[in-house]
Amino acid sequence: MYKEFAADRKNEMEIYTKLHHLIKPFSKVISVWDSSPQAILMNDLKSTLKEDIRYQSEKDKRTLIKKVLRRLAVLHSTSFSETAIDLPNYQITSQWHEWCSDQLIRLCSRNHWANSNWIKVIDYAYDQLDLTNYKQSSPQVLTHEDPHFENIFYRDEWVWFIDWEWAAIASPLRDITILCQDLYDIGLIQFVRESYQEILKNNKLHIPSVDYLRDFNYLYIHHTTMMLAWEIEKYFQGHTTEEQVQVMINFKIREIKRITNETLIFYH
Repeated sequence: MYKEFAADRKNEMEIYTKLHHLIKPFSKVISVWDSSPQAILMNDLKSTLKEDIRYQSEKDKRTLIKKVLRRLAVLHSTSFSETAIDLPNYQITSQWHEWCSDQLIRLCSRNHWANSNWIKVIDYAYDQLDLTNYKQSSPQVLTHEDPHFENIFYRDEWVWFIDWEWAAIASPLRDITILCQDLYDIGLIQFVRESYQEILKNNKLHIPSVDYLRDFNYLYIHHTTMMLAWEIEKYFQGHTTEEQVQVMINFKIREIKRITNETLIFYH
């Protein structure tokens, strides 16, 4: 599979060049061309995890998700020199909150079924938890930054990742909470949260439970807000039906409310 990069998407090329030795065990990139046109050649991994997992049983889904978590744990346990790889340090900002609010306002102005209380749920979460000033408690590690199911492949009994352009130094829970955005099942989301903590211990990256759960909850709310905005945008562009976007919005709003309440009870 040959992929050329648009002029405004050169960051991914820089990442592949800069982190080649670290990314190689997790990626099927064969060659990188830094001259114009900038491009990469990688193995065709066929269907994404999003397609593979859709019709699996609950047991098989958990088995496959656990394999992904183990691979992410290896990535997060990778030794590196922060000065040598020169990556950004991820912090929560107001960007996604503001964009999501704007998207919901647009949605409410166009659709009678949209609920203005959705905005209040998100505003309450950011205000009560002071989300934009949150400092991650977990060790800062190398993260993929965009491991949703369309960027993950399972081939030859191995998990592979593509699209590394947002790679950064951050809490490992950043990747995990983004992974959860393709899950619309509270049981599976709880399974991810609990399983990954145990997997990290086995990879010698122990995070105290209080720090682990706090990072997960704060980052999960932030990334759910981010994905909510993206899902609405996909609806505006005609990639998602009205019925689909309603299901997605209602689930994610309930999740933001659920995790906000849980966090307020346990940490405030």
